[in-house]
Amino acid sequence: MANKNNMWVEKYRPCKLKDYVFHDETHRKFFNKIIEEKSIPHLLLTGVQGVGKTTITQILLDACEIDPSDILEMNASDENDVNTMRDKIKAFITSFPMGEYRVVVLEEASHITLSSQAVLKRYMEDYVDNARFILTSNQEHRIIAPVKSRCQHIRFKAPNVEDVTEYVAKILLAEKISFDLELLDQYVSTGYPDIRKIVHLVQQNTHNGTLDTLQLGREIGDYKFELLDLLETDNWTSARDVVCENVTVEEWEDVYRFLYENLEKSTKFKTKDKWEAGIVIIADHLYKHSICADPEINAAAMFIRLSQV
Repeated sequence: MANKNNMWVEKYRPCKLKDYVFHDETHRKFFNKIIEEKSIPHLLLTGVQGVGKTTITQILLDACEIDPSDILEMNASDENDVNTMRDKIKAFITSFPMGEYRVVVLEEASHITLSSQAVLKRYMEDYVDNARFILTSNQEHRIIAPVKSRCQHIRFKAPNVEDVTEYVAKILLAEKISFDLELLDQYVSTGYPDIRKIVHLVQQNTHNGTLDTLQLGREIGDYKFELLDLLETDNWTSARDVVCENVTVEEWEDVYRFLYENLEKSTKFKTKDKWEAGIVIIADHLYKHSICADPEINAAAMFIRLSQV
């Protein structure tokens, strides 16, 4: 396994609040207040993948000087049943903390079963003096209302594209990598809003001190680079084929966000009226995605409608 210090996403992960790229300055003030008071409430951090939910969690734990023995980190996609809640979590939060309280970090909390969330809600109430919970999730609609109501809920949106481009450019400059700004913009457009994905792609395609054109592979999300070229040339038939052939089950919602973020790059949709018509089509099929039996057919129909605008 490669040393994580050789991975740029880890090497340049923000360690201080001042280095974190926020979309909303009110969020900065909120987290700064927690750090000043060194008192972490129950937190629910939601938003698309790769925007820094795990990073801000680590910043909080470090800045609030939580003893490592008082931290339990779990990935709910692997551990999410009632037995885990009752055995592993309860045993941890009922034991004596080294500091003022213990902290349970539940990554991907949307995978926690409904019955387990009910148990979690009770723990949040009964052990609030001894334990705090930090939940992260890409899909907040899967978190039950009683759990949400017991948390300070922060919704993360992706930072401005310009801020992301600047962040990645600083990494390239620090690594003494030469790059073309237009090519970097393409990388950002391809991976946005997943900052982690952008950094991985940039490092993966850096050779001999130069950022090269992205070499398409079979990794999740790589189809977007090809899709971006097709949008810019209004080749909607090929765009449909690329999406239907490459998108994985967990990526379908990301397709709609990608189209929303990049539709104006299409020559056809540069005018306000057509852009608005295109966004309405994307929104319509995003809604249908939540209720349809076959997401591929739904997406194919969307591309056909976009081609006919």
